[in-house]
This record gives sequence, C-alpha cells and structure tokens, in this order.
Amino acid sequence: MAMKLLPNSTLALRKFNKYLRKNVKDQSASILRLWTTQCEFLFAQQLRRSQQIFAHYAKIWEERALRELLRRFRGQVQRHAKGFMLSSAALLTFDWERERIELESVQEHMDDFQFLERLQLETIYCKRCEKRKQIDSRVEGINYCCCPKNVTEMLSAEPSVYTAWEPYIEQKRMITWRQEIKPGLFAYKVYVEYPDVTAEDFLHVQIDVEYRKKWDNTAVNLEVIDEDSAKGSNSHIIYWEALWPKLFANRDYVYNRRFFIDRSRRVIMIVNKSVEHPKCPAKPHTQRVHEYWSYMVIKPTTAFNKPGVSFVLTYFDNPGLSIPKYITTWVAKKQMPDFLRQLHQATVNYAKAKRQNETRIIEFWDKHKDPGFEYPPDTLLGYSTEDFHEAQKQEEESSLQQVNGNYVEAKASSRALASATAKTNTEPLLPQNEKGNSSCNGAKDPSDSQPEESAPVKKSSWWSYLYSYIYFV
Repeated sequence: MAMKLLPNSTLALRKFNKYLRKNVKDQSASILRLWTTQCEFLFAQQLRRSQQIFAHYAKIWEERALRELLRRFRGQVQRHAKGFMLSSAALLTFDWERERIELESVQEHMDDFQFLERLQLETIYCKRCEKRKQIDSRVEGINYCCCPKNVTEMLSAEPSVYTAWEPYIEQKRMITWRQEIKPGLFAYKVYVEYPDVTAEDFLHVQIDVEYRKKWDNTAVNLEVIDEDSAKGSNSHIIYWEALWPKLFANRDYVYNRRFFIDRSRRVIMIVNKSVEHPKCPAKPHTQRVHEYWSYMVIKPTTAFNKPGVSFVLTYFDNPGLSIPKYITTWVAKKQMPDFLRQLHQATVNYAKAKRQNETRIIEFWDKHKDPGFEYPPDTLLGYSTEDFHEAQKQEEESSLQQVNGNYVEAKASSRALASATAKTNTEPLLPQNEKGNSSCNGAKDPSDSQPEESAPVKKSSWWSYLYSYIYFV
C-alpha cells in the first residue's frame, strides 16, 4: 500500500513543482509587488498606532507638567506677594535715602568765599601794581591797573584750579567767571553783594516757590512735587519749566534742592542737582535738561537778620543746544545784570511784605523755620545745643521778633501819650508860637519814609530767555 502511495505523492510533488516553475516564474514580479504592498500597509499601521500611543501619553504628561508648573508659580507668588507689592510701589516712589544730598558730598563748597579770595588774587589783580585788572568794562570807583600787558607772563602762567576760571563780566557789585566744562558749554561762578537785604530774607526768596511765580516772568511752571520727611533735611524736589523763545522748545528741569545753614561759619548753602523722579516724566512739548547743578553760598556781612549779604553762585547746565558763542556772550552780558536787579528788588519787596505782616509770607516763614535760626539742627554737622544757645545770646532777636517788639512799644507809647494828654487838659494853654513850633517839630509818618514797591524789570528782547543758566537757582 505504501509502495503505491509513494509514486503518486512523488508524481503530485513533481506536478506542483512544475506548476510553480511555470506560473510563479511568470508572475514573480506581481507576487513581489503584492508582498511589498502588504508589508508597507502593516508597517504604516503599526507606525501610526505607535504615534497615537506616544501622542496620547505625551499629552497626559504635558497637562500634568503644566498643572504642576502653575501650582508651583502660584505658591511662589503667594510666598513673595509682599515683596512684589513693595517692588511695584518702589517704581512709583522716590528713594530719599539714596538721592538725598548729603553734607559730606558738598562740604568743600562751604569754603567758596575763601576760594573766591584766592581766585580774585590770581585772576583779576595785577601782581606788579596790585591793582584791579579791567575785565570787560570799567566800574565807577575802582582803581584799575595801567601796566602794559606782558604776553610772556601770560603764556608762562602755570595752570591751576584758579587760573582755569576766566574773568568774564563785571558790573557794580557783581563779578562773573566762567570755565569750559565741555566744548561750547561753560560753568559760571558769580559773586554778588546786596548791602540792603538780610540773609534770612534772601534765603526765603530763594526757596519760596509761590513767591517766585509772582516776580519771575520766565517761570512757565514751578512747583514742589516732593518733600523729604526726615527732620532737618530741608530737601525738596522741584519741577521748573523755563520760557524759551518761540523758535525753541521750553526747557524743563527736575532737580533736588537742599539748603544747609552753618552758624559757626555764618554761611548758608543752597544746593541744586538734576534728578529723575517718577512723578515727572519727560514731556513731549518741552526739552528736559538732564545735566544741571548749582551751589549758592550766602554769607551775611554781620548777622543773618541784619542788612548786608553777599553770595557766590557756581552753576552749570546743558540745554541740549549748540548756540554761537557771540550770542551767548551778548545774552549773558545784557540779561544777567537785569536778572540780578530783579532778584534784589524781589528780596526788598519780600522784606517789606513781611514787615506789613502779609498773611502768606508769615505763614511761609512759620512753616520753613530755618535750622540755626529757631532751633539747633539735629542732622547737620558742626552743631550742638550749647553752641546754639551761646549764639542766640550773642545775636539780637530775629526780624519778626523785632516787628512784634516794635508793635508792643508803639502800643505802650500810644497809651502813655493818651494819659499825658489827659493830664495836660487841666494846664493852661501854650502860646501860639509854641504851638506852631511843636507842630513843626512833630514826627513824620513812618509810612512816608518806606520806599515804594517797584515793578519787576521786564525783558526787552526774546533773547533774554535764551540760556537757562542765567536762571540762578
């Protein structure tokens, strides 16, 4: 049986091989193409499935990571919320601890009068005849040098801190020097004497912003925007817009102002420095001046409340504009004396208003009691309570106290005069000639002797507003 099946199976296998050789050989390309398509389909299906699985798990982990990130950020914000609030508030406040003008940084300017004495000897006095040199014009009452100019001596002069200042303008009781800080930009040092005003009144005219608006017609806008709350600091942030000609934009300043009073040296110093303040950003219609500083040292002739004062002002600002030198020279020489006359008249009018007990002047005086006048300052160097009381005994009472004392004396004298008149009613009348003499010898009305308040000097040309450095404080 097995022997019968073996030839049959062998025959069938041979036929199958023959069939394969005949058919597969002829259709091998089609079979290979089908096999390739099937493999590609399976591979693409598995790849897409793997991508779907990967995207699914990536989305799950991404959501978890995002939730975890938000949770941690919320925790950080909650823990540092106070610090964030303080930081945002600091952007809108002024750091007085960092921006306050300290006395140590301006201490050298307290000796400006000693510097001025040496400066005069080195620059405006002849070393041969010891007479005054002529600066730009002669001033009546001054004996000038007539020595011929020695070019060799001028060229051989050694440069120093004194010879760096060039004598520039001379007027009656006023001398100006200048020093080139940058090409075309100068710092100025001005020495002025006012024999009929007190240092107290002059200081208050400098720091009284509202009063300056009345006498200064170039102040478009002038206001105090911030004040240091530290006791005895006397520091303010001032915004000032100065009028310029129509061809130019107005210049505005934001500066830190502080004044010091040194009773031992008998000087007052007002310091101004430009600063940035969040309440006063730059305006589109004005040109902000970022480089500005000034040091004004005021010295009374005898006492702070006695007539007679002189001051030395050193200042510099960069208006951001290049102006020909001959124009700046003309403006400085013509308009600087006008401004000094306005400043002097404003101080005289201020003292007159104070004597007449003008309400706003008295309120400002009471609000800004100056350290060294009413109480010993705690934050300034060189002061002590003993020195203050000793100086208070030596000096006479202030001008306000004198006004009150004169008022009390006048009231007492009027009462005494009334009582004396009542007594003389019982006595016989005087002869007619004695009456005439008594009437002729009577005292004049004190109001007649008071000078009238003169109007401020008006600028005659628009070039008077050209340079903001003419504006002293």
